[in-house]
Amino acid sequence: MCQQKGRNSKITSMLPHNFIPSSCDIICGKGKDCYDHIGNKWFRHVVSLYTDEYIAAGENKFKKIKVVSDIFNKVQESENNTGFVSKDRRSGEWRAVSVTRAREKIGHELRIIVSRREKKAEKSKKLYHEAQKFRRLYVIQQAIFVELKAKSDMEIALVQDEEMDEVQCTMMEDNVIKEIDDTDLMYMLGLD
Repeated sequence: MCQQKGRNSKITSMLPHNFIPSSCDIICGKGKDCYDHIGNKWFRHVVSLYTDEYIAAGENKFKKIKVVSDIFNKVQESENNTGFVSKDRRSGEWRAVSVTRAREKIGHELRIIVSRREKKAEKSKKLYHEAQKFRRLYVIQQAIFVELKAKSDMEIALVQDEEMDEVQCTMMEDNVIKEIDDTDLMYMLGLD
């Protein structure tokens, strides 16, 4: 095993040759295997629990460092935990990463979660405004439909009134024709 220099050293220590990361270990690296590792999933969950505190720290660097330290300590307290590990690309051997690199990973994960929250909030805000637009358009559309229906009802009533007038005229003409006797009819036809 290599020694680890100081608390914030970048030097890492080699783990036993037969080491396999447990479900409590956090794998530092890129790719689907690291992301999907159960320890990394647990790590993201732990980090998400501290995200509100990290956001509340605002621009205060010391408060942010404290949040990172709290997460680091929480991870180190876990049972059966080697902590933060990485696989050496050349040798394929596993190494325990330095405290500095572990803190960098925690800070990186916090920034990713904050960024995702901000994007999600922005998307929600846009969706809310779009929904408000559609609600306003719906109200306007309903008002137009009500107005068109009222206008249509008025036109139907007018048409019905005109049809009634025509029917009444026809009926009156029919009555007039019935009241005319034969002499009047012959006079109108000029057969008199």
